[in-house]
Amino acid sequence: MNFSEALTYLHQLGNEVLTMNLGLEAIRRLCAELGDPQQAFPAIHIAGTNGKGSTAAMTEAILRAAGYRTGLYTSPHLVSVTERIRVAGEPIPPDDFARLATMVRQAGERLRHEGQLETGPTFFELITAIGYLWLAEQRVDLAVLEVGMGGRLDATNICRPVMTAITPVGLDHQQYLGPTVAAIAAEKAGIIKPGVPVVIAPQEPAARQVILARAAELAAPVSEGRVVTERVEPADDLRQRVAFRSSCGLLTPRLALRGDHQRINAATAISIVELLPARGWPIGADAILHGLETAHWPGRLDLRR
Repeated sequence: MNFSEALTYLHQLGNEVLTMNLGLEAIRRLCAELGDPQQAFPAIHIAGTNGKGSTAAMTEAILRAAGYRTGLYTSPHLVSVTERIRVAGEPIPPDDFARLATMVRQAGERLRHEGQLETGPTFFELITAIGYLWLAEQRVDLAVLEVGMGGRLDATNICRPVMTAITPVGLDHQQYLGPTVAAIAAEKAGIIKPGVPVVIAPQEPAARQVILARAAELAAPVSEGRVVTERVEPADDLRQRVAFRSSCGLLTPRLALRGDHQRINAATAISIVELLPARGWPIGADAILHGLETAHWPGRLDLRR
């Protein structure tokens, strides 16, 4: 398939949400047929209701500023589906997207013919598999992966995380994830892995209780409240200068992403990266500042003149 044909095939799979497959068996079989590309790189896996995309964007920007070859997988996209899969800040080229989409489609058809899958990959499974293949091919040092929906049964949840994070949890997709904040938090907490550190953003009490219980069950070290906002200096263009107290000392970035809510997302991103040196990825204060001041996440309180 060329890029146009790949897009036609993708759209024929139906609406991303309405046709989704909440479950890991199909994506595991599909990725196994493709050589398990998701095992080729370490990942930071981020779930949550609010702010997970912004947190992922800031985390990736910090890692890139620190000199790492980064991968970033997010959803949904604004203009082109290629925006969802990035290496070193650049979206996957359309020709490579088409090449990998062809590989995933053929793998799905083989599995269907062999009776290992009832249907071909869904919209989200297809793009997730393409993302894993591209990040593996590009040999990224570290990937930042945003959960699509929920966490426990989301297609991204077969990755190899060295860190997980859960941004603020609220009511979202209740018809799929559950009627209460506690039920939804349980789905988000499904990304927590045994012994793998988890960063927890400020939560409603019901969500926090569920997440902490899951982390304790899996002996996953918890980091919460380590980064404190000391003061905020608003700006005319809504880009705030914020003072954060962290293990790296006092950091005073002028956040690239606008809005009061970005303080929580920035603090979460700092909390993630400040734990990485102990796991083999040194991150300096200069990289944190540069990443927070240059992170790009279009369509969220952008100013256009």
